[in-house]
Amino acid sequence: MGKRIAIIGAIKDEIAGIKKEMQITDTLRWPTGNAFVGEWQGRTIVLIRSGMGCDRARRALAEMAKKFELEHVISIGYAGALDPALKVGDLVVADQVVYHETMKNYSLDKELLSMMPEARRGTLLTVDSLAAKPQEKKALREKYSAVAVDMETFALAEGAETHHLPLASVRAITDTANQELIDCSPLVADDGDVSKLKAGWHILTHPGDLKGMIDLGQHAKLATANLTEYVSQWIQE
Repeated sequence: MGKRIAIIGAIKDEIAGIKKEMQITDTLRWPTGNAFVGEWQGRTIVLIRSGMGCDRARRALAEMAKKFELEHVISIGYAGALDPALKVGDLVVADQVVYHETMKNYSLDKELLSMMPEARRGTLLTVDSLAAKPQEKKALREKYSAVAVDMETFALAEGAETHHLPLASVRAITDTANQELIDCSPLVADDGDVSKLKAGWHILTHPGDLKGMIDLGQHAKLATANLTEYVSQWIQE
């Protein structure tokens, strides 16, 4: 069996476009995530839903690196904009990733970067909790000189180095630098995915958040479509 490309996202919506198009031959499950083995765009891949946050992302990559011979890793998913010039649906390819707690950073694989289609390049910041308010995002941009923020890529960069795997990261913007984001962390189920039950209860008890959640859902659909198209173009080339 040849090497596989690992494509990893945190939640099912981030990987939904690729999953819909791929030919799945096997499904693997564990308490905090799952993986789909098969072919997509003529390439042999393992598509991974890790669950949200660094710990889940780190565990998922370690599990897949044990099970499969991996060629390289592509981290995909949503991100919040720190650069005011970024719009919803814009794509950011990280040339480096920095962790907010330690300010440790990793430069991403230059060979993979050289092959990736055109997109905004810059520093991606990984945090442990959502950066929800515009003033928070402004402060993070000033401190870290980052263009966007996510919750998993730094852990994947650590894991990729441990397992000697090239890593690329592409993120689609779901909230702009000037947009206040609803904190969805209470809606996350034990497996790290968003719980429809918890989301429904949240709307009942916080009706003022309904519009924001609808907007976020629409933004996520655009982000997923753009991510899928971008990675499809890159993987075919």
